[in-house]
Amino acid sequence: MRRRLRHAAWVAFGLIQMGLYALPASSVVLYSLCMMVATTAGALVHLTYAVRSHGHARRVWTITGLGLACWAFAEISVGITAAGTGYAPPRSTLATVINVAAFGFAVAGMLSIPTAPRGAAGKLRMVFDGLVAACALMGAVWVLLFDPLSQIESPSSAVIDLSYPVLAAGVLAIAMVLLSGQSLHRRTAMRVVTGGVVLLTVTLLVEVIGNVFGIGWLIPAVHGGYIASAGLLALAPLAPLPQGAERTWAPASQFGNVVPYVPVVIFIGIGMTFVLQGRSFDIETVLAVVMLVVAVFGRQFVELRLNAALSRSLAAERERFAHEAAHDALTGLANRHKLTTELAREPVSALLLVDLDGFKAVNDTLGHSAGDELLVTVAQRLREAVGEDGLPARLGGDEFAVLIRHGDVGDARAMARAILDRLAEPGLPAVVGASVGIATVAGAEDRDHLLHEADMAMYEAKNNGKGTYRVYDRELAVLAEQRRRLQAELAVALAEGQLFVAYQPVVDLASGASHAAEALVRWEHPVRGPIPPDDFLPTAEDAGLLVEIDRWVLTAAAAQLAEWRRTDPAYTIAVNLSVAYLVSGRVVEDVRAALREHDLPGEALTVEVTESSLIADLDAAATTLREVKALGVRISLDDFGVGYSSLTYLRKLPVDVVKIDRSFVRELAWDNKAKVLFKAVLDLVHALGLTCVAEGVEEPRQLGQLLAMGCARGQGYLFSPPVTADLVPIGPHRPRPRMASATP
Repeated sequence: MRRRLRHAAWVAFGLIQMGLYALPASSVVLYSLCMMVATTAGALVHLTYAVRSHGHARRVWTITGLGLACWAFAEISVGITAAGTGYAPPRSTLATVINVAAFGFAVAGMLSIPTAPRGAAGKLRMVFDGLVAACALMGAVWVLLFDPLSQIESPSSAVIDLSYPVLAAGVLAIAMVLLSGQSLHRRTAMRVVTGGVVLLTVTLLVEVIGNVFGIGWLIPAVHGGYIASAGLLALAPLAPLPQGAERTWAPASQFGNVVPYVPVVIFIGIGMTFVLQGRSFDIETVLAVVMLVVAVFGRQFVELRLNAALSRSLAAERERFAHEAAHDALTGLANRHKLTTELAREPVSALLLVDLDGFKAVNDTLGHSAGDELLVTVAQRLREAVGEDGLPARLGGDEFAVLIRHGDVGDARAMARAILDRLAEPGLPAVVGASVGIATVAGAEDRDHLLHEADMAMYEAKNNGKGTYRVYDRELAVLAEQRRRLQAELAVALAEGQLFVAYQPVVDLASGASHAAEALVRWEHPVRGPIPPDDFLPTAEDAGLLVEIDRWVLTAAAAQLAEWRRTDPAYTIAVNLSVAYLVSGRVVEDVRAALREHDLPGEALTVEVTESSLIADLDAAATTLREVKALGVRISLDDFGVGYSSLTYLRKLPVDVVKIDRSFVRELAWDNKAKVLFKAVLDLVHALGLTCVAEGVEEPRQLGQLLAMGCARGQGYLFSPPVTADLVPIGPHRPRPRMASATP
């Protein structure tokens, strides 16, 4: 609607302008009618918007509406007569005063829309822009109009006649400065109002020049200029007022910087014309030139100060961005990018990789805010331990690094010990340890391998019990090569069927009957023979193969269970699931598919999770286990009692079966404290209504103690080691299993 109205206004203006040129005899009538309509309608539109608006908008439209109302009064005072007779009479003194007041309202309206710059330099820039434009315009008006008027009239009368164009020049200077601080990319009411005032004052100056020099053909153009300025001002409320930062005066383009100097160019052009004609300048003109020069120099001085301040600000911003790009946001330590850059450019003797032990448990039990606080404290202690001898960095998560620029492997070892000692001191928000891997330039292939070698040394330190350090050496390189080879062979083993499932029965301790077994993956290497699970399962996890192995075991065990249940319908199988599999998002669908494919009820299957592994992602694992339990599948917590969060797991996980770790069972036959501990755990499990299975039963004396304490089920080499499926005795009414040798 507003766009159509603007288009209609432009079409109407074009037709009116054509009429002013085509019908000179009727131009006064047409002009008078248009001006009365435009100014009166504009006043009504502005005041209507003022009534409907609030706050700043009401103030703006009230001021501009009053200005248009004054202009409308002045036009109506002569326009009615002109429309009737075709001749425009002189304005009365009252109409002239009110018409001059319209200029005041115009200036007030323009100044009420924007806000001044916040800084002192910005305010000075705005003032000097105004002085530059005003001095140039005043000088041009004085040179261009005073001399011709003084030749026609007396100098005193000429000065009086100049008051109107001088006033217009001052308003024009203000309007041009305001226009220079506005964005050209968005049409706002600020641009429309100032643009209308600029057009009005320029038209007034052109009219005066035309009258002084007797240029009659300018009259239609002057009339058109007044009509266009009145129309622009009348339609200003159709554009939105600028808001927020948009209101602040600030030249944002070359256009804004050049606008105040347009009058300067005009003044210089007029002055050069006068010089070429051999005419001299009076003292007023010289004074205007001096003031103009002072204003220009002042403006440029402020601009230089602003540019210098901007340069300092940009330099500070670049420095801040460079610091943020090279440092960790949480701890303030150098980040991975800075570390790798320093590795490539600076002198380096060794690299230490520090990984916290047990940090995940802090996040899971105390929350991420506590974890962040811990990382900040660890970073501070790392700085203190390293001092000026190295560059500490945070690589991500709970992994840190220290670059040592000078020294040998002995210095690197001393630094590692200092870091471990400092982190072991009391006062941390939570108890954590650390493992440190060391790689030296002397022992590395090149600097690019330092981080990788330190990483391998750190993992070896973790495998050796944590809380210690390890230096990367040839032995570790051999182990790493063996691990890489094992990973490749394991991928082949999975593809070629070298893996198989062994089953270890779970026995009813009182009767000796077995209606359940645990499925365990085994690897029969074609050259090396049997490879223990403790050797290849960590390798499988590092290689990303553990999830596929778990899925394969689940499928194979479900197929075997379906076969056994045809003989013993009560038989169940427990399948171990790694945390990597639990959080992969595939467990629930895989379990559902296995049950459906082999027509198994949910209670025929038990999924086992190891307590020590759950610490990696307890919340995600708990969510998955609840979905699995919803299928009717039983949940078993393996190795219970070895971690400090055992009770937390019983509270958060949907557990049905608790398998007490073999470390509790091992010393039952001769250690009374072991008996007390086991009985306490057993009573807790029974109190929660859960089934208890004792792991690692290897001696008859252990069996006797378990029966005496009321433990119903057990598993261990006393009954049977893990065996292939064809060796598992299946039957609903079997006698007590023969006691097997306790040899593993």
